[in-house]
Amino acid sequence: MKVSTTQIFERSIEQMSNQRTKVAEMQAKLASGKQIVQPSDDAEKAGLIQRLDSAYKRQEVYESTLDSVMTRLEVEESAVMSAEAIMQRARELAVQAGNGTLTDGDRKILAHEVSSLRDELLALANSQDATGNYVFSGSMAQTPAFVESADGTVNYRGDDNRVQVAISEQRSMFMNRPGDEIFTSIVRSNPGQGSERVSFFNVMDDFANALSSNSEEGVQRGLTEISGLTEGMATAIADVGTRMNTVQNQQDILGDNKLRYQALLSNAEDLDYAKAVTELSAEMLSMEAAQASFAKISQLSLFDYLR
Repeated sequence: MKVSTTQIFERSIEQMSNQRTKVAEMQAKLASGKQIVQPSDDAEKAGLIQRLDSAYKRQEVYESTLDSVMTRLEVEESAVMSAEAIMQRARELAVQAGNGTLTDGDRKILAHEVSSLRDELLALANSQDATGNYVFSGSMAQTPAFVESADGTVNYRGDDNRVQVAISEQRSMFMNRPGDEIFTSIVRSNPGQGSERVSFFNVMDDFANALSSNSEEGVQRGLTEISGLTEGMATAIADVGTRMNTVQNQQDILGDNKLRYQALLSNAEDLDYAKAVTELSAEMLSMEAAQASFAKISQLSLFDYLR
């Protein structure tokens, strides 16, 4: 087979061009610090990196959700614990009011304090989180949970929905608890008249009225009912504590997942600089050799053999 001078030149130029491309690719990898500069460099590995990156970003989304839920739960916990402390004080007043040595004036003083405690409880029941949403309104976060009418009656204006949020690919949790499950009503038995359901704040109002009117029966009833409501607050504290523990445990799991995905991503896309520099040196040496041989061959002519 006869090889013409033109073929030699074209093949040499093609080889040098290919070698320069390899050097340029290695330089681009070193500049970016990545094994793959363009998806076309390695389509399979590029797909793997994309999947790992998407999985890592999902962990960040769940982490952001958990941070928001924890912030909201902290507001709920603070409100419920404060309410429980107030109810403990109300029960102390109820026990104190049962002392037969108290005068009418003494009980009226206690009635003023009970009314003040009731107003504090109403304010806590309408607590808002950092975004201005009402914590105890169920899914109606823009509506105050409890509204006081002109006659002093307090009604629950939220709903009974519990908002569920996803905290991982396989797990979700309830973010809230409706206010009427925390500031709950009680069933009151009326001798000869059956029973009726009385709201949380009406219990406080009736107890204050019993103190003002010096009603022994009303005071004793108030002690029983307030004790029941206080126990309900303790249950609410346990519930919010359980949800906070769930968030904290899931945050730890997400932290471990993020570290695992970071390691996998680093292994798949980060460049081994020492190896890359060695490869670049080898490619540059090969390119220089190709250029030198081409320069030598291009100077040859038939007259060199006729001398």
